[in-house]
This record gives sequence, C-alpha cells and structure tokens, in this order.
Amino acid sequence: MKAPLARALIFGLPLVALLGCTRQPIKPKEPQPFVFRSLNLRQQDGQGRPAWELTSPQARYDLQRRVARATDPRGVIYVGGKPRYKVEATSGLVINDGEVIQLEGKVRILVLGPRGSVISGDRVRWTPGRQLMEIDRRPVLTERQSRLSATTARFLLDKDKLELRGKTRLQQPELDLRASRADWQANTGALVAAGPVKGERRPAAEKGIVQTVTGSSLQGNTRLEVVDLLAPVRFTDPSRKAVLDAQRTRWNAKDQVLSTALPFTGVVDQLNVAGDSLRLVLAEKTAIIPSGCRLRQPGERLQARECRWNWDTQDIQARGSVQLERDQNQQITRSEQLFGKVGPKGLAEFTTPGGRVFSELKVPPPSKERRQPAPVTF
Repeated sequence: MKAPLARALIFGLPLVALLGCTRQPIKPKEPQPFVFRSLNLRQQDGQGRPAWELTSPQARYDLQRRVARATDPRGVIYVGGKPRYKVEATSGLVINDGEVIQLEGKVRILVLGPRGSVISGDRVRWTPGRQLMEIDRRPVLTERQSRLSATTARFLLDKDKLELRGKTRLQQPELDLRASRADWQANTGALVAAGPVKGERRPAAEKGIVQTVTGSSLQGNTRLEVVDLLAPVRFTDPSRKAVLDAQRTRWNAKDQVLSTALPFTGVVDQLNVAGDSLRLVLAEKTAIIPSGCRLRQPGERLQARECRWNWDTQDIQARGSVQLERDQNQQITRSEQLFGKVGPKGLAEFTTPGGRVFSELKVPPPSKERRQPAPVTF
C-alpha cells in the first residue's frame, strides 16, 4: 500500500484532474528569455553588399515578443558597401529581429574618417529599413571646435543629413549662437540655420565683456570652422560704445576674425565709420577697412583707401589718397598717409609726422565797416 500512495502523492495533481475535480489547474510559467553569450546581426543591401551590422557581448532574447535586449551594442553602417558610420551605446533593444533598434544610454554615432564628427544623444530610435535615426533626448553634434545642440534631431542616413529642431544652439570658442532649427551635412560639414539668429561673444582675454550679435539666418561649415551671418547683421560692444551694421558677415573661429566683403557702417563713441569691406582681427585688437574708408566726427570728415584702428592703443592710420576736411575755415588736407589717436572723449585727432601735406583753407574776408577812432578826452 505504501507504493501506490507515494505515487498518488507524487502525481497527485494529474490524478485529481483525471478524476474530474473542479480544482483550477496551475498556469504554466512564461518561458524565460534566452541568454546569449553574444549577439551578431548583419544585413545586406539589394546588391549583396553589407548594409549594417550590430554586435553585443551579451543579449537576452524574448521569443514571444521577438525582442532582444543587448548590452554595450556596437554597430557599423555602410554606404555603397563601405563603412560610413560607427554606432555605440550603453544598451539597446532589437525589435522584430532588427526591424527597429532602440539605443539608450550614452549613444554615439561617429562619422568615420579624419573629420572626427560625433553625433550623440541619450536615446536613439534606429529604423534600418527607412535609413533613419531619431534622437529625442539631448541630441548634440560635435566637430572640432563646434558644438551644435537642439531639442530633437533626425539623422537621414541615405542623405548624410542631420536635422536639428527646437531651441538650436551653436557654440564655438567665445561665441554662442541660438536659432530655431538647423540642418547639417555629415559628408561636407555644411550648416544652414533658420533665424532669427541671436548670440553673444565673450572674449576670453577680456573678462566681463559681453558683445551681442544678431542676423536674419546663418550659413557655415563646421569642418572649416566658419559661420556666416546673413543680413541684416548687427554687432554691439557696449563696453566701447560700438555698434556695427553690416550685410553678410563671416566669423572664423580658427583665426578669430570677423569680416565682411560688403559695405558696412558703424559707430564707435563719437566716431562714425563706413567702408566697402571690414576685417576685425580680434587676436591683434585691430580693425582694418581695406577699401573705401570713411570716417566722420563732429566738425571733421576723412576719406582714404585704407584705414587701421587698434582699439587697445587707440591708434588710427589712414593710407592712400587721404583727404581730411574740417568745417573750421573750410580746411582741406590731402596726404598719402595720416596718423591719428582717439582721445578720452571719443574723438580722433590726426597728424602727419614727417609726411608731405597739402592744405587748403578759406579765410573770411575783412569786414567792410571802418572802425571809428575812439574819442579823446583831455
């Protein structure tokens, strides 16, 4: 009797079920996900060339949901069968065997080659079939000295195009610009941003100085480290009471030069400035007007082929067919070169030390009225 009882205890549940008892059967446990030592996915394009691949040192695969959770995923995206981008993340979800790949954590998309461009974010949804990556958490592009960020971004892999949307920001050494959106080309580094563009420049060598700049839109190239602000452009330096109004103006982050090849106007304290072009060499604290220099201040006007002004020493140099007109006595001074210096009141005083000068002036004619002799008193 002991043996049948033991069997009944061991196989009690199936036996009760066979006897037709109303007791509910225990639900079977859900199958545990498979744990793989490594994950290795590869896909080819229509011509049999590699399109993309994704590997992971460890992955857990859920058969029912067809979802694999990968640790430290690494991938390569190919263009024309050649490696174009390298992808890495902290973790990832591979959905429907690679139909959608969601990368999370510190996600980095590296542009392969000598350029050194990196697109990063905290979460990226990659759809290989659409050749699309969507970054909805802290998208950032970094290349050389440029950093471009926005609220969200889309990377169109087949077009090498990164679309940044919402509160777009471009940062370079000393310069911080903001726009509404921007498009960046990974193959060339070309950048286009919709305006209005507003920003600040904080000179590293002049603590506390904040200069402002505005433009209607922006074009540039992160690879060449140049940014072009489109007209109307205004550059303001309150510390020097200076305002510059210009058309298309270029900022060269590598050389620290602000320049325009088009006519401009400006005001520095009481001195009005205009010219056919302008070049500000910030490292040398020098403003150069290569052609069509025109200066105007109360009572005086100067024209020259070229002008240079050092705002550190306040020295001014005018060269080439210089003509200085003064209202007093209608004086006109002509020379090939004049030197000047901006004084504490914001006015420039010009001299010609050792130079050849030709001056004209008009002296008012003597009065026609004859003076009557004073009366003599004895």
